[in-house]
Amino acid sequence: MPSQSSLLPVDQLINRLIDHAQQISLERESCSINDALGYVLAEPIISTINVPPFDNSAMDGYALAWQPDLLDKAFPISQVTQAGQVSCHLQPNTVVRILTGAPIPQGADTVIMQENITCNTMDGVSNILIHAQPKLDDNIRRAGQDIAKGATVFPVGTRIGAAEIGLLASLGVEHVLVYRPLRISVIATGDELVSAGTTLADGQIYNSNSPLLVALLKKLHVRIVRSAQVPDQPEKLKEVLQLAATDSDVILTTGGASVGDADHLKNVLMQIGRIENWKIAIKPGKPLVWGEVISSSGKTIPLIGLPGNPQSVWVTFLIVVLPYLKSLQGQRTRLLSQTIKVPAGFTRSKAQGRREYLRVQLVDGRLIPHPTQSSGALMSASWADGFAVIEVGQVVTEGDLVDYLPMFGLLG
Repeated sequence: MPSQSSLLPVDQLINRLIDHAQQISLERESCSINDALGYVLAEPIISTINVPPFDNSAMDGYALAWQPDLLDKAFPISQVTQAGQVSCHLQPNTVVRILTGAPIPQGADTVIMQENITCNTMDGVSNILIHAQPKLDDNIRRAGQDIAKGATVFPVGTRIGAAEIGLLASLGVEHVLVYRPLRISVIATGDELVSAGTTLADGQIYNSNSPLLVALLKKLHVRIVRSAQVPDQPEKLKEVLQLAATDSDVILTTGGASVGDADHLKNVLMQIGRIENWKIAIKPGKPLVWGEVISSSGKTIPLIGLPGNPQSVWVTFLIVVLPYLKSLQGQRTRLLSQTIKVPAGFTRSKAQGRREYLRVQLVDGRLIPHPTQSSGALMSASWADGFAVIEVGQVVTEGDLVDYLPMFGLLG
């Protein structure tokens, strides 16, 4: 049994997993931007147009030719222009009534906001009187101000979110080349597990690990090939793993990764694959396996064996597995969420030999831990809005600044 000091540090395992993922060649496919949410770009997006494509008004107002002494001057309104119309010509010594998004008239170089004028009509002619001296170029959005033609908008490896889809649409992009979704098998092990809807017998518990993982995976827009439940029988586990290796890109298991008599994952993996790493310095979640299953065709399929306790599954998936899967999907940016320093609303007087991820809420500027941090209790996962990250050997006094990892940064 490894000592605490011999356990692989969390960051080392994450870096090794990301390095491994980036060596794998990924398949690509075309996708409509209407269906591209959550996918990862397999080619850069280079703008073929300026955005905006023409100089336009940033607000409702009056377009004119700038002068250094416009204060208290009056001008007749010669025309009115609005969004969607062709650019007009500014007549000398007049202004054009202009609405937001309309093209700037030729000959105009400034838009004065309507709040800075008064308007009156005399003998059928509308005039404005200027009450505030504008600056040259005021309230004009120049062509290419947001994106210049020829600019790289998104590099390869960008995950497509709602903002990215809006931006792609603004460029006139209809289809994008993306990496094919990952195919993942989820396998929960344990004689004690039964599915929801079944009456519990003595010694049984409901399987929360599989629904939890499937829900988390759906946020990544992967394809769930299977979600299986396997008893603590090595031959049955071997059979299901070999089946998963025929049609999965990744296999995720829960349970069976520790050293108990009913923990068979390690021995089975040594028979049908190999183990890259076993156990890491994380709390909760120390018994975590990274290995491979060799398929009947000789292909190696990566496997991550998560612990059996549901809170450990929650923590290890978000901290370790999530950046690995993102990288396997081709994502190259924002793989790791950033922590911020926040005062602790708790004391931790005993240093730990593993990095600990306490489930906490940010309340009135301080981190308050859930009263139950047990690896078998899932309630704190729903309650928490983030993790307080306590490093190996760190002690905490109330008020100390500690690393806070917001949940929205992980799940977004």
